[in-house]
Amino acid sequence: MKLLLIGLDGVRIDVAVPSVIPRNPAFAEPHHPGDPRFAAEPAPADRPEMPPTTSPAAPTLARLVAGGVIAPVWMTPPTDSGPGWSNLLTGTTHEQNNVWRNEFVGHRLAECPDVLSRIFFADPRARTYAAATWEALLGSFGPVIQRRIDQQRTGQHKLFVPHDFTRGCVSADIEVRSHACQVLNHEGPDAAFVYFEGVDEAGHRHGAASPGYRNAIGEVDEHVRALVKAVAERHEALGERWLVAVTTDHGHNPEGGHGGDEIDVRRSFLILHAFDAPVKLPARLLADGLPKALYSHEVTPLLLELLGVTGGSWHPEHEVGLAVDIPSVGPTGNPPFEW
Repeated sequence: MKLLLIGLDGVRIDVAVPSVIPRNPAFAEPHHPGDPRFAAEPAPADRPEMPPTTSPAAPTLARLVAGGVIAPVWMTPPTDSGPGWSNLLTGTTHEQNNVWRNEFVGHRLAECPDVLSRIFFADPRARTYAAATWEALLGSFGPVIQRRIDQQRTGQHKLFVPHDFTRGCVSADIEVRSHACQVLNHEGPDAAFVYFEGVDEAGHRHGAASPGYRNAIGEVDEHVRALVKAVAERHEALGERWLVAVTTDHGHNPEGGHGGDEIDVRRSFLILHAFDAPVKLPARLLADGLPKALYSHEVTPLLLELLGVTGGSWHPEHEVGLAVDIPSVGPTGNPPFEW
């Protein structure tokens, strides 16, 4: 099975597909506490009310949910994009990857391979692709998606970052969509990650309670539809099996912004949709027939499990990866250790 993982930055599922919230009680509140260091500040007195709505702002996401499954995902604060995507894409926690803010200072991402790299390491013949409006995911700071230069040289690993920011993330997202559709439809990589930033930009600019935020979700949803159509055509023409997964790194406050531990900011989701057969979650992830809530760092391991990807193992007696210097006292002169 091939993977198309779509990352939508800053999407509130209660705006995109509001009907999913009452269907699963695990969407109601986080299933684990947040770090008190990143507690939200008091809400401003003029915080706008979220407009009541039952119609989805994202009809494509609604269709994917209707034909697949959606699991609640609760982000662990800080709910900034850097930590969020690092956890989601590498299957590691803040403590493991040491990404706490968008500056990526002191990160350990080189020790935390992303989902595409894990697939390649499991089978070095795998072809992978990533495109992202936010360059930090693929190039500077991190990157969260490892660059794997040797595989880029052979065309096994392709990365794309847009250049057209004349209309901000709106034009850049369009460029990402165009390039991704071309590669997905005509090359069909074994695993792909495609990221759009337009909703997050609208959330910061207008707030989640605004028409602008809802409209941005609709625009990005159209990008999702184009990507899904690209792989659906391959399934129809070639019989390829594809798993489509969609997730987000955080929501937005009604007035805009994120980073704290508010429920609407911490709430994420994982949509899973396949064309040939219904997606079946492992029994351990179900309660009364409904998906249990996931930690953000559980997304990548679940995707790998559904794809059938397994890694190697090593059980040395020493602690792997720990750098320990020897005392600066010189050799003892003990003959068995003089070489």
